[in-house]
Amino acid sequence: MLDTDRNKHIIQNFIQVVWQAQDLAALKDFWTEDCINHAMPAPNNCGLSVLHTYHERFLVDFTAFSNLQIEILQQVAEGDRVVTHLTARGEHTKPFLELPPAGKWVEMPAIRIDRMQDGKIAEHWSVSDLAGLMQQL
Repeated sequence: MLDTDRNKHIIQNFIQVVWQAQDLAALKDFWTEDCINHAMPAPNNCGLSVLHTYHERFLVDFTAFSNLQIEILQQVAEGDRVVTHLTARGEHTKPFLELPPAGKWVEMPAIRIDRMQDGKIAEHWSVSDLAGLMQQL
């Protein structure tokens, strides 16, 4: 298996294990100890403990959406970078950002870029369409 294929597979597994199965203990299996999450404001965006807190909040926020499904639409890998275009879909059944449940199915596309190092995520950048999600609610 080429390194680029292996790196794409690591991101796919991360999404499945940590996001879908909500196994936060597995973060250490996917991220380097000194990782940097550029999706968080600096300077408090470095290290596994900070990443763990970020994902705790992320997963709590998204409990507002029942039957959450994350679909990888496409991935491109070159060198030590993996770009993943994905869509998250779910039914809004609990409050989200102080909005009452709408009972509607919604979706939010996102693009993430990950820099890999020794088989783990060392740096991460992402952008998602939260404004589009809010319009659906």
